[in-house]
Amino acid sequence: MDTALSPALQRVIAASGAVGLLLVAVLAPQYVMLLLPAAVAAIAALVFYQYPVVVVALLTLTYGLALDIQLDLLTGVGTGGSGEGGTMGAVIKILPFALAGILLLRHGVTSAANWPFITYLAIAGLSLAILPIGRVAGFGDMVRSFIGSTAPFVLGFCLAPRRVWTWLVRGAALVPIISVVGSTFTTIAGVYPMLADTGRFQGMHSPPFLAGFCVTAIFACTLEYLRSFRLRWLLLGGANVAVLLATQARAPFIAVGVFLLLVFLLSGNSILPLRRKVDLVMGGLVPSLLLLGPALLYALQRFTGESENLSGRDIIWPYFLDAIEARPLFGFGLGAGKLIVNPDDPTIKLLGSSAAHNEYLRLSVDAGIIGCAAIFLSIILWIWHGTRRAAPADQLVLRCAMVAALLHSGFDNTLIASTSVMQFCFFAAALARVRLEQGSPRRQPTSRRRAAAYG
Repeated sequence: MDTALSPALQRVIAASGAVGLLLVAVLAPQYVMLLLPAAVAAIAALVFYQYPVVVVALLTLTYGLALDIQLDLLTGVGTGGSGEGGTMGAVIKILPFALAGILLLRHGVTSAANWPFITYLAIAGLSLAILPIGRVAGFGDMVRSFIGSTAPFVLGFCLAPRRVWTWLVRGAALVPIISVVGSTFTTIAGVYPMLADTGRFQGMHSPPFLAGFCVTAIFACTLEYLRSFRLRWLLLGGANVAVLLATQARAPFIAVGVFLLLVFLLSGNSILPLRRKVDLVMGGLVPSLLLLGPALLYALQRFTGESENLSGRDIIWPYFLDAIEARPLFGFGLGAGKLIVNPDDPTIKLLGSSAAHNEYLRLSVDAGIIGCAAIFLSIILWIWHGTRRAAPADQLVLRCAMVAALLHSGFDNTLIASTSVMQFCFFAAALARVRLEQGSPRRQPTSRRRAAAYG
């Protein structure tokens, strides 16, 4: 049930607050400046509670403008655009919890099982027992890792109107474009260049992080296009592909390629009519080559050339493999995967990163092979079971996106980085929208019925 405040109650609250501030200003003026921040925070909380879409927009802008990286650099504690381990990177992961809290207060808890969150909770409990033995991760490390790991899935508990979930899905499609637009101004101002030192496009982020956001954006554009067949989603998807190519990130590009190929090959006539497939291939091939050709050639410089392995996977992975061999079943405790590599190691300092760039290895160090398998199986169960009664297009896109995300997890930080928040918030929003539409007589959009007739 929606528990939004009535307009009359809103006016009473606003008037009471104004009268209270006025009385303080008259009776104790020295305290006015102390109370103003609290008053502003209260007004913001009221607005967020009344209009959750404002929080969705704030979340989209936060990740689109890479406020974690930008504020860390501004305060001098940044990571040089790597996006790893910054202070604000941990802070902005609170945003999904804030949105979830608002939705839970207003609309309640869904009956759908949130398997990934439950699995992480069980592993956190197990970690408490392992920590005294492993002596790698402390309690604070575990708490930080738990918050970072569950932030992407916390929305899976919430009920909300369909428009909130649709805004979140579409917001995910806009994150890379926001980054591109923002970086135009920061480059002109000389604050943050849109090109990294290696020549790769990074927008407001770093190249790998921007590429990770592009992957989710392409998932979202494909889903919205197959639900409506509106040209704007095709164009926006193409723009996101161009940004992805400009980052020269290989693993995200492969994941997107697998995703699009699966969707194209597995989509039946009810999802993507044959004539529309032919139109996309024949009518879209030449314009795509003209528009995306330069970006593709730019990306191929790194894809096919003998470029340096900047991520250092061949150097870092043996550290994780040795740790897994030492404690294979249950690992060293949640958060240990970020601590087993000695940051003072000269080789690690040269690489500038201690991340595994492989979630299967990192989680096997955290939770052992058993825990790692449980986490990924819970994600598969969450998405597969959540789409069992979905409309054909939603089911196909979300399941193919899941396959691509699982593939991508073998080569990047897809469950702990800020990119994971947007990706699994997208999945949570799409699954929640599916649940709302299951009992609706207007389950299939009118435009799709027309498209089916077209085929």
